[in-house]
Amino acid sequence: MSRGGRKASIPPGDWQPPERLVITESECSVFFVEEKGQRSKVYDCTKLQVRAGIRQWLARSFARATGPTSGVKRVRAAESLWGAVQIFAGYLAKVDPPVLQPAHVTAAQIKESLLAVPLGSRKTHVDRMRAIFRADKELSTEARSAILYGRRPGYESKVQPYSHDEYQELMTAVRHDIRVARDRIYEGRELLSAYRRGELGLPNRRNHIEKAGRVLDILDRTGDLPRRVTPSAPQGGIPAWVWALGGAHDLVSRLTLTRTETAAFGLMLVDLTSENFGTIGEWPAAHFRPDGDLGGPALALVDGVKPRRGPSLEFMVTPLEDLPPSLADVLQTEDHDKHLFRSPLRVYQLLLELTEFVRRHSGGTHAICYPNVRAQGGLAWAHGTSRNNLATWALGHGFRPAKKDGNGQVPVSGSPDEVSRDVNEQAVASADMGLSVNVHRLRRTVLERGGKPVAHTRETFHNYLRTSRPAVERGRVVMREALEMEVAKARAVQEIPVLTDEFLARAAEDPERAAADVGLDKETFARLISGEQDAVLVGCTDPENSPVTGPGKPCGASFLDECLRCENARALPRQLPVQIETHRRLKHLQQDLDPRLWSHRHAESFARLSNLLGQYTVAERANARERVTTAERSLVDDLINGRLDLR
Repeated sequence: MSRGGRKASIPPGDWQPPERLVITESECSVFFVEEKGQRSKVYDCTKLQVRAGIRQWLARSFARATGPTSGVKRVRAAESLWGAVQIFAGYLAKVDPPVLQPAHVTAAQIKESLLAVPLGSRKTHVDRMRAIFRADKELSTEARSAILYGRRPGYESKVQPYSHDEYQELMTAVRHDIRVARDRIYEGRELLSAYRRGELGLPNRRNHIEKAGRVLDILDRTGDLPRRVTPSAPQGGIPAWVWALGGAHDLVSRLTLTRTETAAFGLMLVDLTSENFGTIGEWPAAHFRPDGDLGGPALALVDGVKPRRGPSLEFMVTPLEDLPPSLADVLQTEDHDKHLFRSPLRVYQLLLELTEFVRRHSGGTHAICYPNVRAQGGLAWAHGTSRNNLATWALGHGFRPAKKDGNGQVPVSGSPDEVSRDVNEQAVASADMGLSVNVHRLRRTVLERGGKPVAHTRETFHNYLRTSRPAVERGRVVMREALEMEVAKARAVQEIPVLTDEFLARAAEDPERAAADVGLDKETFARLISGEQDAVLVGCTDPENSPVTGPGKPCGASFLDECLRCENARALPRQLPVQIETHRRLKHLQQDLDPRLWSHRHAESFARLSNLLGQYTVAERANARERVTTAERSLVDDLINGRLDLR
């Protein structure tokens, strides 16, 4: 148990949970308390300037949306929903005639209330309205559908992922801090071991190394620095000779991580796992190793909690994997730290190793924990992550801290002992500095790089991508390339080369040159011209090298469908009457068949024939239409009915 805490106890037998929803003749309020019990707030619904029936309905909906079974676990989240309730109530207060009951709220009024919200905030407001009224049963079906369904307003998120250069700049600083912390603590532990082995010499006033080893020994055994009780420091002050060794903070940091270094580990694990920064801050030190640490695929399962997912989904297990042996061999380099910073398991194990001192003396169970050095009263212990830790780390590297609120202050969370007094002053002074350290931007970057959802639904992941400028731009490039490729393919298969009468006249004079012009050898060209290789609607240049049945086999393609898209197809003027008759029959079938059936069977062939006939003049088509014979009509009849494909 950490200092300042209290023992767990069972409530008295007559204890009753506080009433969350209070509706009387004179009162209408909702009581919200955070899941951890740290903060609470009463929302007074009597301030809503609407009729009593609407006021009570809004109170019931808000209480249900912020109840224990919802994903709203903090006052900050409840405040956002309360703001949506106030906006909606403000609109209903102006409706004339006044709305008396929720059943009287119309779908048109719902849509008007949403349109009244500024465009930049409309998408967020719609999401909050859906969270409030998702389980509502008092609205009409039409009004409820106006809230819950329909396309949400599009917008571009204010939190955009880091660019490649920004990401590299941030993670270089993170990796540097982890290396420095590891090397410093390893050196401190080696100094402590040397002192306990008696290798630092005899104690005397000038043997500062021995003094440092003695202080580390006391610190490691007792969890506190040497202290001396004086009238001015009845709780025990740190002696001057200890301060002369570098100060309390420097001595303690030789055995464990500092407050800001835990923030660096949190950022590193966000990068490797795509988990939330706050979720990682609550990871326990205890974990399960399915491999038993016996040389198999290294894996650790860590319990995590994400309250916003709701009671049924908030508890989850995060797998932390090491590099597989095959990948480790590929990435083998002289710099072994590259393996460390590619492996979530190794970073997690290093974190546990460097914070073991704090857990041993504080009795804590968190993976991320650190000491707070106090001049009097001994060391204080803390765990988890906070915005102040992150802001202090950012300022220490010349970065801008996380997004500030309207007063220019960095949002503060954690106990007073965790808060650095000068963080906000430095943050305001550094408003014009460079890169901003934002855990939401980092997680967006990692999620887009990984391309799969982590600790949220696929729909939420898609919402991330829809509101991300780089993802939208990449999507447009991919869509443009895919569409251009499909258009090129369509043009290639639809535009069957047509050998015109003029070309055939030249071919009669010089067959070799004509064959070379169409990319065929003389013998193949001769068979094509003679009609030996006709395939009803077109001529075929290579029946035994079909893209449908493969090389070396007789072509088994459908004369009506596959031949019109085949790369071996060539059209000759003598085939024009059959093509026109087939086109006419397909057009008549469009009137007789079910539209979906015709589209499935004949739409593509009809479009290809239309494109092919468009390469002839009107006169040529009219002349060919008059030359259609009875035998050709019979042939087309067999073609349309599929009798030719059965041979």
